[in-house]
Amino acid sequence: GRGGFAAASDSSNSQSHLSDAGQQGAGNRGGHEGSMDAFQKPSSNGGASSQSGSDAGLGYLSREGTPGLPGGITLAQSAPTAVASIDNQRKVPFQLLLCNDDGCEVQEPADRSIRTRQRGMPHSQFSWKNRPRNVLVIKKPKDKNTTAMLPRVHAILQAKGIRTWVEPVVHWETGLGQTWEQDDDPNLDRLIDFIVCLGGDGTILWVSNLFPRAVPPVVSFAMGSLGFLTAFAEESIPKAIDDVVAGNFFFTMRSRVVAHVVHADGTEERERHVVLNEIVVDRGSRSQLIDLDVKVDGNPMTKVLADGVMISTPTGSTAYALAAGGSMVHPGVPGILFVPICPHTLSFRPLVLPDSVILTIQVPETARVEPVASFDGKQQRRLRRGESLVVAGW
Repeated sequence: GRGGFAAASDSSNSQSHLSDAGQQGAGNRGGHEGSMDAFQKPSSNGGASSQSGSDAGLGYLSREGTPGLPGGITLAQSAPTAVASIDNQRKVPFQLLLCNDDGCEVQEPADRSIRTRQRGMPHSQFSWKNRPRNVLVIKKPKDKNTTAMLPRVHAILQAKGIRTWVEPVVHWETGLGQTWEQDDDPNLDRLIDFIVCLGGDGTILWVSNLFPRAVPPVVSFAMGSLGFLTAFAEESIPKAIDDVVAGNFFFTMRSRVVAHVVHADGTEERERHVVLNEIVVDRGSRSQLIDLDVKVDGNPMTKVLADGVMISTPTGSTAYALAAGGSMVHPGVPGILFVPICPHTLSFRPLVLPDSVILTIQVPETARVEPVASFDGKQQRRLRRGESLVVAGW
């Protein structure tokens, strides 16, 4: 399956938004420095900024938008909390108008998820068929500014008849909105119509982590330390939310990659790591170079002797991958970047591969060092001798 996310941006700055992808390789949940898709504001002549992702995905607004979430849920009304149980409810239907130089195509996803693989569709428009009902508000943790802004956003959404959802820890802290049980899988992708993101690029990475399947449209407001993907200013919150709820906004979609580990005996781990920026395999705290065997679609591609390697999306190409010498890749290019980190051989240069390939990175049985794999800088896993990391487009 394919899944990514969409994001919005301002047509008044409809040049290349490659720098928006986040000049940060990895941020943790506490720091919230990451990246995601953005919506685009239509220009005065009805056009749109040209920013699109190669695969489907996750939506986030930029200068002009904010969305809502669907209903159909049974709330556990236990004062003073508002924990909700999500049944078989679904978010509201919508349609996508996808255009390139050859024409336009209207899509109405049956599963109400932005998961369709997109190629060369830079001018994509989003329209609600029903008014949005449920909105997830994600804020940067332990931050005074975003905590102070949350009640204002909640009031704006409440005045429009939209139910506000927040993470459990935020609900217990503020008492605002609806939430879910901490240990439950809330299936948010089936409920949430759009996401309001208060923070920096790391907050957007956290949103990607919350939605391992399809990601609803995301409207992000720059309230963090890095804002390459947060296209809306804090003062534009009321108007941006109005525009998103009204619909008919332009957006771009960003591709993600997914990885899992295969043990030396051939058994596969069930856990999947969905990544918006990059996967890094490096030597960790060890001083020796790591030794890796790399295959593409099952065929040997190269043998790595380096401090590490990086598998990046076009969104992540302006983050850690760029600092390591990789190329900047437009988010509309359907590719996966393979970037060495301080390779032993100077002829080992970064590569851009089609997003249809399957990369296998194996630790030889004779390897001197067991490397560490990091996923968007949030989760880490040591790769044992004989184990492989399999990476594919998502």
